Amino acid sequence: MGQLVGLPTLNSILVKHGVVSNSAQISYQKLASNLSISTIRKLFEEVFSAQLGQVLQEMSEKDSSCWSKTTVTVVLDDSVFRCWLSSQNHLKDFEECYGKFFSGQFGTSVYGFRVLTLGVSIDGVFYPLFFDFIKKKTSNAYQKPAKVAQKLVRRWGEYRKKLTRTGYDFPTLHLSCDNGYSNEALAESCAQNGLCYISVTKKSHYVVIEGQKVKLSDWIEKEFIPAEQAHQASQKMLPEEDKTTFKRRISAYYCSKKQAVTLLFFRLNGSKKVSVIYSTSKHIFAKTLRRHWFQRTYIEQFFKLLKHVLQIGEARTKDKKGFEFKLYRFSYVALHAQKLVKWIRKQMKGFNKKGFITIQRTLNSDPDILDLLQEKLIANICKSNSYKQ
Repeated sequence: MGQLVGLPTLNSILVKHGVVSNSAQISYQKLASNLSISTIRKLFEEVFSAQLGQVLQEMSEKDSSCWSKTTVTVVLDDSVFRCWLSSQNHLKDFEECYGKFFSGQFGTSVYGFRVLTLGVSIDGVFYPLFFDFIKKKTSNAYQKPAKVAQKLVRRWGEYRKKLTRTGYDFPTLHLSCDNGYSNEALAESCAQNGLCYISVTKKSHYVVIEGQKVKLSDWIEKEFIPAEQAHQASQKMLPEEDKTTFKRRISAYYCSKKQAVTLLFFRLNGSKKVSVIYSTSKHIFAKTLRRHWFQRTYIEQFFKLLKHVLQIGEARTKDKKGFEFKLYRFSYVALHAQKLVKWIRKQMKGFNKKGFITIQRTLNSDPDILDLLQEKLIANICKSNSYKQ
């Protein structure tokens, strides 16, 4: 409720209503301290699994074409959450996970946690499912990010088996990740756990195309760009709405990965840079490959929602356990914030391109809506207390 009106923490809610006592925060901290981190993790993962499972079940009961229409994609990515800890309790966890990591958001190294996330993008909503920490390189328990990713992919395989045993029926889904997770062992793990692997190449890598070993950057210069220019020349007299973008889908052998792959070359919205993505599927269509790879933008939006909109950094923590609890709580809120935005966009035409921040501003500017929400909240609390009694 606080997030709906731009109040991201319990303290900010209390201050807004003139409450200076910290008794409520102390009670909340006692509640949290009585739960082990494994219990907290299990609680939230069960909730995330159930919510995603409900959507997948509804889709499995529909025509099989709904899977491609709604573009269901498993997405994997990591993000650095900058934060300061006021305690070094549980020193082992602190030394292994908390440290200095490079953040693309800030363009420099920051102190915090690097978190790997696996979730599913369905019709514009990212459903978080599993989280894990990428430990510091100086830690004795350090594993390369791709190795940590394999663990989450295996967990996806277990989750998928559990769903199919209970009668769910859905096809092999695609997994999209960036070049930081371009890894042959990860691709093999995906194949073993019901996922079609999609990632990004490095242009300095060599591939074998039609029997010729060539560097990707050289092939782009000698083959792709001339063919692209010829394509553009052939469309010069066409109206703008009839012109098509140029792309090339090619079967190749990826030398450094020792794998047969399908490569797709294209430009993003007229960019000067040629993008190259690949899949281990030999039969994947160019349109399918591109659509599913683009779904990774939803996990990026999810991280942005956590950091900039919901302001996860405003809620302070003492140690790793506190941060992990905070991460799960805010991820739960972020999931429902996405659902709320999607619902409002469908119900109200004026909001079809608006985001969660616009909803916050609208609520803050209309006291009648705030009063209605408060009445609903009080009614639910009273109902809950009556049920407990």
